[in-house]
Amino acid sequence: MKTKLSLTIIGVIMILQAIAYPLFSETLTDMMFNVGDDAKEALELFQIAVAPMFFMVGLLMLLTRSTDIKTAKNILLAFIIAYIPAFIGFYNLASSPLTNAGITDFIPDILMFGIAIFTYIKPKK
Repeated sequence: MKTKLSLTIIGVIMILQAIAYPLFSETLTDMMFNVGDDAKEALELFQIAVAPMFFMVGLLMLLTRSTDIKTAKNILLAFIIAYIPAFIGFYNLASSPLTNAGITDFIPDILMFGIAIFTYIKPKK
């Protein structure tokens, strides 16, 4: 897969998540968690707090699309390595009785991870 396309897809998904999390924090929290009002408020604040991180990663992906293959592979490798602990967190989240989270909630993450691995293994200019 072309590295430019992969970095674009991942960057756009990350930026869309950065926009959606603050806008829909209350709705997302109600859908995903079985907790009391105080915990819901804390979770909504967390959704808003992590949005800039998604935005930062998305911008990095988009701004580095034109880089050479070696650099693009390094960026994708960093993304892959960083997502491994995220998947452990997703598993813990989905396993908790406090959540309604399931595999479908992590489809964008699985998609981005798959694209990153595929492009890392078979990059094209």
